[in-house]
Amino acid sequence: MMEVFVKQCRNLAAVDIRRNKSDPYVKCYLLPDKTRSGKRKTKTKKNTLNPIFNELLRFPVLKHELESRTLWLSVWNSDLFGRNDFLGEITLPLGYRLLDSPTLRWYPLQERMESLTSPLNYKGELFLALKYVPRDLSLESRFRPAPVISLRGALHVLVKEARNISVNRSSGALDAFCKSYLLPDKSKSSKQKTPVVKKSRHPKWYYTVIYEDLSVDELRERSLELTVWDHDKLSSNEFMGGVRLNTGTGLYHGVSVEWMDARRDEAALWQAMLESPNMWVDGCLPLRPTMQFRHS
Repeated sequence: MMEVFVKQCRNLAAVDIRRNKSDPYVKCYLLPDKTRSGKRKTKTKKNTLNPIFNELLRFPVLKHELESRTLWLSVWNSDLFGRNDFLGEITLPLGYRLLDSPTLRWYPLQERMESLTSPLNYKGELFLALKYVPRDLSLESRFRPAPVISLRGALHVLVKEARNISVNRSSGALDAFCKSYLLPDKSKSSKQKTPVVKKSRHPKWYYTVIYEDLSVDELRERSLELTVWDHDKLSSNEFMGGVRLNTGTGLYHGVSVEWMDARRDEAALWQAMLESPNMWVDGCLPLRPTMQFRHS
């Protein structure tokens, strides 16, 4: 049994602007279960932007299953006519590190994530780490006259694992691999793949993809596309979900392009990598249900 203690919220948005109040409650799922029976809710607190709930929500689950589950909590304003208003949400991939230290923590509420708003759109999460490694010029400087105009290096992408992948097979498992491109280049030289992990809903690759000879300025104009596939020897591989990391500006050298369409969490991870050379930057990203370009 897992217990989630919902303590309180503060500084929520006011749905009733004139009276500066809301009637908030918290809704909770333990993904990937989004059934009605899997939903837990707190009581509604009336006329407040700083509700105190002090409620315990319980989920029947085995401890060894928690590593592959994600806690999804969303805050809503209760409406008498059923038109409840969304106030914010958080997603917490569970792991022993989080569960072994059950202390009260504040979590900033996020805007609604498209991939979680519908059970049909939820495809799971991809865990990865990024690192930009500038070339070591200490040796080259002995043989090359100064100055060196631009620093170049390599982008390292550690594809760790995927969790909670929606599986269509009757066996409930898949033969998963992850494919990457550094857009706009979709040539064979840009494509890299992890090995196939057989018969798993939670494949673990821990495979490093490297793109060489790049500057930070060039990476600001590029887009890393990672897609997860179910390998099929007899027919076409099946797309299971993907992410696209870039600055999210929609521009490539000042020209509007569709593939610079990173969502907020994708863009934040990419920006953290650009600002932290020689350091691994870890992330957990929800898989997009489609890689069709997002239009504003």
